This record gives sequence, C-alpha cells and structure tokens, in this order.
Amino acid sequence: MDHTPGGLLWSCSAQWKQEALPTIALVVVLALTLLKTRLIILDFMGLRNRSPRLAAALAAWPVFFAAVILAKALLPG
Repeated sequence: MDHTPGGLLWSCSAQWKQEALPTIALVVVLALTLLKTRLIILDFMGLRNRSPRLAAALAAWPVFFAAVILAKALLPG
C-alpha cells in the first residue's frame, strides 16, 4: 500500500463504491439530509409562517431525489 497522501486518498476512494455502502447508513444519511433541508427551507429562508405552499414545493425536490437514490441503491441492476 502506498503511504503517500495521494496514494492513501486513492486507496480510500477506491474502496467507497455504492455497493460497499450499507443500506442503513444510506438511509441515515438521506434522513439527515432531508431534516437539514427542512430546517434550511423553514428557518433560514424564513418560509415557516409565510408561504407553506412554497416551502412544501421546495421540500419536494430533495424528497424526490432521496427516493430515487434509495431506489437505485436497493433495486438490483
């Protein structure tokens, strides 16, 4: 194994393939991502009490992509 920083980085990145990531870890990361998205939309963007329809529309995008990512990870092929 190459112990140079570049070799170590290449070695780590070569091991992290989609198949190697456990499904539970993927679900946890996606759930945290959706939670953070919700907090950003409602609090940082200030849409908590102003425009609930816009907040719902903005939150739909990450939910859609999280569902696609999860389906791709779970379905064979």
